Amino acid sequence: MKIEEIKFGSITVDGKLYHDIIISNDEVRNRDDDKLAELFGTDHQIGDWEASALLAGSPKYIIIGTGFYGVLQVQPEVLQKLKNSAAEILILQSPTAVNKYNGLVEQGEKVNALIHTTC
Repeated sequence: MKIEEIKFGSITVDGKLYHDIIISNDEVRNRDDDKLAELFGTDHQIGDWEASALLAGSPKYIIIGTGFYGVLQVQPEVLQKLKNSAAEILILQSPTAVNKYNGLVEQGEKVNALIHTTC
C-alpha cells in the first residue's frame, strides 16, 4: 500500500482520496472525526480505539503524522500504550511521516500509521 500524495486536508492512498486516516493491517480507513469531536471536542487527539488499531497485527513500526504544523497531540496514556508494544514509535509532522511510511513499506516492513492532514 502506497501513500501517493498528501495535501492540506487530504491524502491519497492507492488512488483513493481520504481526509485523516488510519492504516492498520494493510487496510486504510478514515478516522472517525465525529466520535473524536464528541469525546475531545477536536480531532487533534487520538482515541483509545485508534491506539488499539495501530497495535493490531504486531507492526514493526507505528507512525503518527501530527499534521502539517504538528498540532495533533499524542496524549501520554496513548503514547504509553503504544510504547508497551515491541513496535518502534515514530511521531512526525505528516509530510515527513508519509515519506517515512512509504520508505519503510518499500523495504518490506510492517507499518501501521495514523496520518492527520490539517494543522
